[in-house]
Amino acid sequence: MSADVRWGTRTRLDGGIEERTLALDRGLGPVPGLLWTKAGGAGRTPLVLVGHGGGGAKNAANILVTRDYLTGQYGIATLAIDGPVHGDRGPVTDTSHPAYSEMWRNPRAVDEMVADWQRSLDAALAFGEFDAGAIGYYGLSMGTMFGLPFVAAEPRIAVAVLGLCGVRGTSIDRSGIGGRLAADAARVTCPLMYHVQWDDERFERESAFELFGMLSSADKRLQSTPGLHAGVPVEARDTLQAFLAARVTTLQTARAGGR
Repeated sequence: MSADVRWGTRTRLDGGIEERTLALDRGLGPVPGLLWTKAGGAGRTPLVLVGHGGGGAKNAANILVTRDYLTGQYGIATLAIDGPVHGDRGPVTDTSHPAYSEMWRNPRAVDEMVADWQRSLDAALAFGEFDAGAIGYYGLSMGTMFGLPFVAAEPRIAVAVLGLCGVRGTSIDRSGIGGRLAADAARVTCPLMYHVQWDDERFERESAFELFGMLSSADKRLQSTPGLHAGVPVEARDTLQAFLAARVTTLQTARAGGR
Protein backbone atom coordinates (compact mmCIF):
# COMPACT_ATOMS: atom_id res chain seq x y z
CA MET A 1 0.00 0.00 0.00
CA SER A 2 1.37 3.42 -0.94
CA ALA A 3 1.67 6.13 1.67
CA ASP A 4 1.32 9.88 1.66
CA VAL A 5 4.31 11.40 3.46
CA ARG A 6 4.69 14.94 4.76
CA TRP A 7 7.90 16.17 6.37
CA GLY A 8 8.26 19.24 8.55
CA THR A 9 11.09 21.73 8.40
CA ARG A 10 14.33 21.17 10.31
CA THR A 11 14.40 22.42 13.91
CA ARG A 12 17.74 22.84 15.67
CA LEU A 13 17.90 21.29 19.15
CA ASP A 14 20.58 21.26 21.84
CA GLY A 15 23.70 19.26 21.16
CA GLY A 16 23.72 19.94 17.43
CA ILE A 17 20.73 17.66 16.79
CA GLU A 18 18.22 18.58 14.09
CA GLU A 19 14.62 17.37 14.25
CA ARG A 20 12.08 16.88 11.50
CA THR A 21 8.48 15.83 12.00
CA LEU A 22 6.95 13.07 9.90
CA ALA A 23 3.29 12.57 9.07
CA LEU A 24 2.66 9.29 7.28
CA ASP A 25 -0.78 8.25 6.05
CA ARG A 26 -1.44 4.82 4.56
CA GLY A 27 -5.19 5.35 4.53
CA LEU A 28 -5.61 4.13 8.13
CA GLY A 29 -5.07 7.50 9.78
CA PRO A 30 -1.90 9.54 10.28
CA VAL A 31 1.24 8.02 11.76
CA PRO A 32 3.29 10.81 13.39
CA GLY A 33 7.03 10.47 13.71
CA LEU A 34 10.25 12.30 14.49
CA LEU A 35 13.54 12.06 12.62
CA TRP A 36 16.73 13.25 14.29
CA THR A 37 20.03 13.90 12.54
CA LYS A 38 23.33 15.50 13.52
CA ALA A 39 23.80 18.97 12.07
CA GLY A 40 26.71 19.24 9.67
CA GLY A 41 26.97 15.51 9.06
CA ALA A 42 28.77 14.55 5.85
CA GLY A 43 27.94 11.64 3.59
CA ARG A 44 25.31 8.98 4.13
CA THR A 45 24.96 8.09 7.81
CA PRO A 46 23.57 4.99 9.54
CA LEU A 47 19.93 5.12 10.66
CA VAL A 48 18.37 3.47 13.71
CA LEU A 49 14.61 3.06 14.12
CA VAL A 50 13.57 3.32 17.78
CA GLY A 51 10.35 1.66 19.01
CA HIS A 52 8.78 2.87 22.24
CA GLY A 53 7.25 0.76 25.00
CA GLY A 54 3.64 0.42 26.13
CA GLY A 55 2.31 3.76 27.38
CA GLY A 56 5.15 5.60 25.67
CA ALA A 57 5.42 7.72 22.55
CA LYS A 58 7.86 8.82 19.87
CA ASN A 59 9.22 11.49 22.21
CA ALA A 60 9.16 9.55 25.49
CA ALA A 61 12.05 10.20 27.86
CA ASN A 62 13.78 6.87 27.17
CA ILE A 63 13.49 7.44 23.41
CA LEU A 64 15.21 10.80 23.81
CA VAL A 65 17.98 9.17 25.86
CA THR A 66 18.60 6.77 22.97
CA ARG A 67 18.45 9.67 20.50
CA ASP A 68 20.99 11.66 22.50
CA TYR A 69 23.32 8.67 22.67
CA LEU A 70 23.14 7.60 19.02
CA THR A 71 22.58 10.91 17.27
CA GLY A 72 24.11 13.32 19.75
CA GLN A 73 27.29 11.36 20.44
CA TYR A 74 27.81 9.32 17.27
CA GLY A 75 25.95 11.19 14.53
CA ILE A 76 23.74 8.17 13.83
CA ALA A 77 20.31 9.29 12.63
CA THR A 78 17.34 8.07 14.68
CA LEU A 79 13.66 7.78 13.77
CA ALA A 80 10.71 7.12 16.10
CA ILE A 81 7.00 6.83 15.34
CA ASP A 82 3.95 6.62 17.57
CA GLY A 83 2.47 3.16 18.00
CA PRO A 84 -1.29 2.57 17.68
CA VAL A 85 -3.36 4.54 20.27
CA HIS A 86 -0.13 6.06 21.66
CA GLY A 87 1.27 9.58 21.45
CA ASP A 88 -0.55 11.65 18.86
CA ARG A 89 -2.46 8.55 17.70
CA GLY A 90 -4.56 8.06 20.82
CA PRO A 91 -5.10 8.39 24.55
CA VAL A 92 -2.76 5.74 25.97
CA THR A 93 -0.09 6.99 28.36
CA ASP A 94 -0.18 3.89 30.57
CA THR A 95 -0.82 0.22 29.80
CA SER A 96 -3.71 0.21 32.28
CA HIS A 97 -5.74 2.40 29.90
CA PRO A 98 -8.64 0.41 28.33
CA ALA A 99 -7.56 1.49 24.85
CA TYR A 100 -4.28 -0.41 25.30
CA SER A 101 -6.09 -3.74 25.71
CA GLU A 102 -8.46 -2.76 22.91
CA MET A 103 -5.49 -2.21 20.61
CA TRP A 104 -4.49 -5.86 20.94
CA ARG A 105 -8.01 -7.01 20.04
CA ASN A 106 -7.37 -5.81 16.51
CA PRO A 107 -6.15 -8.99 14.75
CA ARG A 108 -4.12 -6.87 12.33
CA ALA A 109 -2.46 -4.66 14.93
CA VAL A 110 0.98 -6.22 14.46
CA ASP A 111 0.81 -6.32 10.66
CA GLU A 112 -0.34 -2.70 10.53
CA MET A 113 2.52 -1.55 12.76
CA VAL A 114 5.01 -3.52 10.67
CA ALA A 115 3.68 -1.68 7.62
CA ASP A 116 3.92 1.66 9.45
CA TRP A 117 7.59 0.99 10.17
CA GLN A 118 8.32 -0.15 6.63
CA ARG A 119 6.72 2.92 5.05
CA SER A 120 8.48 5.19 7.53
CA LEU A 121 11.80 3.59 6.60
CA ASP A 122 10.96 4.02 2.90
CA ALA A 123 10.25 7.71 3.51
CA ALA A 124 13.49 8.28 5.42
CA LEU A 125 15.65 6.50 2.84
CA ALA A 126 14.05 8.56 0.07
CA PHE A 127 15.97 11.59 1.43
CA GLY A 128 19.19 10.03 0.18
CA GLU A 129 20.98 11.01 3.41
CA PHE A 130 21.21 7.57 5.02
CA ASP A 131 23.16 4.40 4.31
CA ALA A 132 20.63 1.74 3.33
CA GLY A 133 23.13 -0.95 4.31
CA ALA A 134 23.57 0.35 7.86
CA ILE A 135 20.04 0.30 9.29
CA GLY A 136 19.34 -0.77 12.87
CA TYR A 137 16.33 -1.26 15.12
CA TYR A 138 16.12 -0.63 18.87
CA GLY A 139 12.99 -1.54 20.84
CA LEU A 140 12.24 -3.10 24.24
CA SER A 141 8.94 -4.35 25.72
CA MET A 142 6.18 -3.22 23.32
CA GLY A 143 9.05 -2.09 21.13
CA THR A 144 9.85 -5.80 20.78
CA MET A 145 6.23 -6.98 20.61
CA PHE A 146 5.89 -4.90 17.44
CA GLY A 147 9.57 -4.73 16.59
CA LEU A 148 10.44 -8.42 16.45
CA PRO A 149 7.83 -9.06 13.71
CA PHE A 150 9.09 -5.96 11.90
CA VAL A 151 12.72 -7.13 12.02
CA ALA A 152 11.59 -10.57 10.83
CA ALA A 153 9.76 -9.03 7.86
CA GLU A 154 12.29 -6.35 6.90
CA PRO A 155 15.57 -7.49 5.31
CA ARG A 156 16.95 -3.94 5.41
CA ILE A 157 17.39 -4.19 9.19
CA ALA A 158 21.03 -5.20 9.58
CA VAL A 159 21.29 -5.25 13.40
CA ALA A 160 18.81 -5.08 16.27
CA VAL A 161 18.39 -4.64 20.01
CA LEU A 162 15.33 -6.39 21.44
CA GLY A 163 14.16 -7.60 24.83
CA LEU A 164 11.90 -7.20 27.85
CA CYS A 165 9.61 -9.69 26.16
CA GLY A 166 8.76 -13.40 26.17
CA VAL A 167 6.06 -15.76 24.98
CA ARG A 168 4.24 -16.11 28.32
CA GLY A 169 3.19 -13.71 31.04
CA THR A 170 0.49 -11.16 31.78
CA SER A 171 1.46 -8.96 28.82
CA ILE A 172 1.18 -11.95 26.48
CA ASP A 173 -2.15 -12.97 28.04
CA ARG A 174 -3.47 -9.49 27.24
CA SER A 175 -2.00 -9.19 23.75
CA GLY A 176 -2.44 -12.78 22.58
CA ILE A 177 0.62 -12.60 20.33
CA GLY A 178 2.81 -15.28 21.91
CA GLY A 179 2.36 -17.58 18.94
CA ARG A 180 3.09 -14.77 16.50
CA LEU A 181 6.32 -13.87 18.29
CA ALA A 182 7.46 -17.49 18.34
CA ALA A 183 6.77 -17.91 14.63
CA ASP A 184 8.45 -14.67 13.63
CA ALA A 185 11.51 -15.27 15.83
CA ALA A 186 12.61 -18.04 13.50
CA ARG A 187 12.80 -15.49 10.67
CA VAL A 188 15.07 -13.07 12.55
CA THR A 189 18.60 -13.61 11.26
CA CYS A 190 20.43 -10.31 11.78
CA PRO A 191 23.00 -9.81 14.57
CA LEU A 192 21.29 -8.71 17.78
CA MET A 193 21.48 -8.19 21.51
CA TYR A 194 18.57 -9.26 23.72
CA HIS A 195 17.86 -7.96 27.23
CA VAL A 196 16.02 -9.83 30.00
CA GLN A 197 15.09 -8.45 33.41
CA TRP A 198 15.56 -11.33 35.86
CA ASP A 199 12.53 -10.42 37.98
CA ASP A 200 10.25 -9.24 35.14
CA GLU A 201 6.66 -9.32 36.40
CA ARG A 202 5.11 -8.96 32.92
CA PHE A 203 6.93 -11.70 31.01
CA GLU A 204 7.94 -15.04 32.51
CA ARG A 205 11.71 -15.21 32.72
CA GLU A 206 12.01 -18.69 31.21
CA SER A 207 9.73 -17.68 28.33
CA ALA A 208 12.01 -14.72 27.60
CA PHE A 209 14.96 -17.12 27.40
CA GLU A 210 12.87 -19.40 25.18
CA LEU A 211 12.09 -16.54 22.81
CA PHE A 212 15.78 -15.65 22.67
CA GLY A 213 16.53 -19.26 21.79
CA MET A 214 14.00 -19.19 18.96
CA LEU A 215 15.80 -16.34 17.19
CA SER A 216 17.70 -17.67 14.18
CA SER A 217 20.52 -15.12 14.30
CA ALA A 218 23.94 -16.75 14.20
CA ASP A 219 25.31 -13.76 16.12
CA LYS A 220 23.08 -13.05 19.12
CA ARG A 221 23.99 -11.80 22.59
CA LEU A 222 21.96 -12.16 25.80
CA GLN A 223 22.12 -9.62 28.61
CA SER A 224 20.25 -10.02 31.90
CA THR A 225 20.17 -7.85 35.00
CA PRO A 226 18.25 -8.10 38.28
CA GLY A 227 15.05 -6.14 38.70
CA LEU A 228 11.47 -5.68 37.55
CA HIS A 229 10.30 -4.96 34.03
CA ALA A 230 10.85 -1.20 34.18
CA GLY A 231 14.06 -1.41 36.18
CA VAL A 232 16.67 -1.73 33.44
CA PRO A 233 19.86 -0.18 34.87
CA VAL A 234 21.50 2.74 33.10
CA GLU A 235 24.63 0.65 32.55
CA ALA A 236 22.60 -2.07 30.81
CA ARG A 237 20.92 0.44 28.50
CA ASP A 238 24.33 1.92 27.70
CA THR A 239 25.58 -1.54 26.73
CA LEU A 240 22.62 -2.12 24.42
CA GLN A 241 23.04 1.26 22.76
CA ALA A 242 26.81 0.85 22.44
CA PHE A 243 26.33 -2.53 20.75
CA LEU A 244 24.00 -0.98 18.20
CA ALA A 245 26.17 2.07 17.61
CA ALA A 246 29.27 -0.05 17.06
CA ARG A 247 27.54 -2.40 14.64
CA VAL A 248 25.90 0.18 12.37
CA THR A 249 29.08 2.26 12.35
CA THR A 250 31.12 -0.79 11.35
CA LEU A 251 28.66 -1.58 8.57
CA GLN A 252 28.93 1.96 7.26
CA THR A 253 32.73 1.90 7.41
CA ALA A 254 32.91 -1.46 5.66
CA ARG A 255 30.64 -0.29 2.87
CA ALA A 256 32.60 2.93 2.46
CA GLY A 257 35.84 0.97 2.22
CA GLY A 258 34.42 -1.24 -0.49
CA ARG A 259 33.48 1.66 -2.75
